[in-house]
Amino acid sequence: MPPALLAYDSCSPIRQEIPMPRLIVIAAMLTAAATAAFTPAASAQSSFFGISAPKTPVALHQKLDQPVAPRLLATLEQASHRGLAFRTKPDATVLKAIPGTRLTTDGKVGLLYVGADFCPYCASQRWGVMLTLLRFGKLGGLRYMLSTASDVYPNTVTVTFQHASYQSPYLDFQAVETADRDEQPLMIPNKLQMRILNTFDAPPYVHFAGSIPFVYLDGKYELGQLLVTPDQLKDQNWQQIATALADPKSALFRSVMPRVNLLTAAICHLDGGRPVDVCTASGVAAAKSVLAK
Repeated sequence: MPPALLAYDSCSPIRQEIPMPRLIVIAAMLTAAATAAFTPAASAQSSFFGISAPKTPVALHQKLDQPVAPRLLATLEQASHRGLAFRTKPDATVLKAIPGTRLTTDGKVGLLYVGADFCPYCASQRWGVMLTLLRFGKLGGLRYMLSTASDVYPNTVTVTFQHASYQSPYLDFQAVETADRDEQPLMIPNKLQMRILNTFDAPPYVHFAGSIPFVYLDGKYELGQLLVTPDQLKDQNWQQIATALADPKSALFRSVMPRVNLLTAAICHLDGGRPVDVCTASGVAAAKSVLAK
């Protein structure tokens, strides 16, 4: 096992997840602050147990924690819309039916994401989550982020949900980034979120207790696989990834959209089929046929 992974145990070969560090959970519960200030580290060689880790490229490092450019969000909105017409059926195991607790009391469907900035699998998962959210509302407050340079899939290009805002008449998005890119405690799950994590982010629902990324849909569904994998994002910057996601001819689009359509179909199933143009789209209808009821 690579030295950088010793603190986190091993990755699940099935769910492609990494366990949430127990230290992070304990520290988050004990700290009084809901967030910790993020200060990007210098783009220098990292070292764990005397073994050097890859550097963060300067061009990527300079964008860390900066607001996402409007162009990037516009390209993602275009990608999200184009994916609605992609009729390939997804793998049914992407989304698992669960007997859970609702997240909201206001009639909206609740979607909970729990991850960490350092986590490469969280980094890739956010892209699929964003594509889904953009179908139901307006997403803001995003900032450029990279996974840690000292783990598998170093410097995976992503955003952070730490400052995310979301406006939707249908969906309530709750995001908890438990740690920053330097693996320091960041955001604290509230009591309901912690109860959900203790129950559904543990066997038999997942392979490792406390695994991230964790995506929970209003007590009815839980993501069992990644919507996007880190290897699909290798050697690309933010705009290149968004452009590929918006291109129906790209391998990334054709891989990701069936899974995004399945998550979309699950939300539509729970919110009464709204908005109609999204929930009746051909790609969502195809995904709905494999949705566990």
